[in-house]
Amino acid sequence: MAFLLQSAVSFAQEKDSTVVALEKIVAEAPNDSLKVSAYLTLGDYQLRRDFNSVSAYLNEARKIIKSSSKKYNSELHEAEILQQSGLIQRRRANYSEALRDYYKALKIFEKYNDSIGLASSCNNIGNVLIYQKEFEKAKKILRKAITINTKLKRPRSIGHNYNILSRAYKDDTEIDSLKYFFDKTLTHYKEANYEEGVHQVMSNIGNLYVREKRYEEALELQLKNLAYVTKIGKKTAIAASHYNITKIYISLKEYDKALFHINTSLNIAKTEKMGRRYFLSFRRRSLIYNNLKDYYNALEDYRRYSKARDSILNLDKIKEIREIELSYAFEKERYMDSIQFTQEKDVLMLKTENESLQKKWYLALLIITLFIIVAIVYFGSKYFKKLRLRKQLEAQQLNTKIDQLSTEISSKKEEISELVAETIIHLNTKEKITENLNKLSKQEEGISLTGILAELKADKLEDGKLVLLKENIETLNYEFLKRLREKHSNLTKTDIEVCSFIKLGLSRKEISELRKTSLEAIKSTRFRLKKKLNLSAQDSLDDFINSI
Repeated sequence: MAFLLQSAVSFAQEKDSTVVALEKIVAEAPNDSLKVSAYLTLGDYQLRRDFNSVSAYLNEARKIIKSSSKKYNSELHEAEILQQSGLIQRRRANYSEALRDYYKALKIFEKYNDSIGLASSCNNIGNVLIYQKEFEKAKKILRKAITINTKLKRPRSIGHNYNILSRAYKDDTEIDSLKYFFDKTLTHYKEANYEEGVHQVMSNIGNLYVREKRYEEALELQLKNLAYVTKIGKKTAIAASHYNITKIYISLKEYDKALFHINTSLNIAKTEKMGRRYFLSFRRRSLIYNNLKDYYNALEDYRRYSKARDSILNLDKIKEIREIELSYAFEKERYMDSIQFTQEKDVLMLKTENESLQKKWYLALLIITLFIIVAIVYFGSKYFKKLRLRKQLEAQQLNTKIDQLSTEISSKKEEISELVAETIIHLNTKEKITENLNKLSKQEEGISLTGILAELKADKLEDGKLVLLKENIETLNYEFLKRLREKHSNLTKTDIEVCSFIKLGLSRKEISELRKTSLEAIKSTRFRLKKKLNLSAQDSLDDFINSI
């Protein structure tokens, strides 16, 4: 006990310093909005410590909102005030007033689509519905809070939701569900590093152990929880912890210890105005007195319990709560209808604006399209005109080149014809020289050596023309020779030369004279050529060469 008292004193000092710091923030707030926010922070802090001081902070916040010289949108602040006010009413067991505050706050959060506020309101409403034993309604609205908080990724708030939801499973047939929700709560509290929440769950597990008659384990958990909540100075939790320990000692028939803990719980509940905890403590103490055979005090406590219970759970209170729920449902439906009407009106206006905008877009698109078409036609015609002129110029240049080439070819052909004729004469001259040399060797008359030398000199000049003839033939037949070599790479130089002469239309005799060989040799060459060119005996060599 000395340790618990020392912890409480230590926390009181810490609490005072925190409150002083928060009150300083309130005093130094530069505007009304920040001042109200500071009061709400102070109230939230004191809800877990000095419960009775919270109403004063909320009243100060309301006064600032009402008298603010610079009006600001204070509805969300008003919703937070209602949330804290509802919590005060719930702890005092004024459930209808608590629900009224929570539903008012819920409507504001719905109006502004404040997801965090919505989840908090659903959690608070579900908590009150459990106290009213409206378990199915509580389950539905708490699952809604879990869905919102899961989307927002708020593990601590999800833990709160599961913690409250577990209290909706009271029957012994629902123990498995209860354990499941304890596990879920514990998982989320640990994820959020929320030590106080972890101790709350362990306390709930201790209560479950009592139902399973595992009293020693239950007592160990509850004493650990009592030490923790005493250390942090959370009075409502201290009262609850003493109340839970009382049930264990009753089960163990240690009634003196049970009486000590229930009296402690009752005194804190009375001081902190914890209505439900206060009247429930009378019922439990009545049971202890009955076991101690102190029937007078047992009866007195039970009468106090019954009177308090009837004032909280009477038919008028239940009827009032139903009216609050119906009022909220009606207002929500009316609000949704007004939203739907506004949305339909906005949709109609938006549709009209869209149609007008579409017409403008279509007109602009038509003008742009026409402009593009005109531009395409104009620049296209200009481009094609330029292209046509360029092609005409290219055609003229090509025709001129063709004419030039035709002239050159005609000239080459004439030169070749002349060279062929001269070459034939040249060959005839050689034959004549040969004959003269034969006559000279026989000492025939009329043949002189001087005449033969003159003819040889002339013949030397004719050899130059023969070389020129071959060069011109190769130039004239360049494309033909190129194709011939590509198709038949096995042809010799002699084969190609003979093919060139055939291409020029020379007879076999003319070719033999130009080649300075016999007619039979030319025939033999032609025969070999037909084989190399894969021609049959019936195929014409001349026709084949001319077709290449």
